[in-house]
Amino acid sequence: MSTNGYEIRLELLKMAKEMLEQDYYAQREKVSNEYAAKVDVAKIHGQPIPDHPGFSAFPSEAEVIKKATELNGFVSQIPQDTIKGKKST
Repeated sequence: MSTNGYEIRLELLKMAKEMLEQDYYAQREKVSNEYAAKVDVAKIHGQPIPDHPGFSAFPSEAEVIKKATELNGFVSQIPQDTIKGKKST
């Protein structure tokens, strides 16, 4: 049974969402670990606890669509310059 275009686009959206979420949570964990290390150092040296740097925004719908478009370009073998609106030279 072959997959139609709608199903392929849906799968690309799911993949893009998953990839962006994995990147988001990996970055969030990195920031948390770095902050925890800074807090530990501050406590050891009797310094004030630094402010938490905050986290980046969760991937938006527009970012998911953009990533899915990039994935579609790869699957369809469309040059990335074409996707970004640039003409190939």
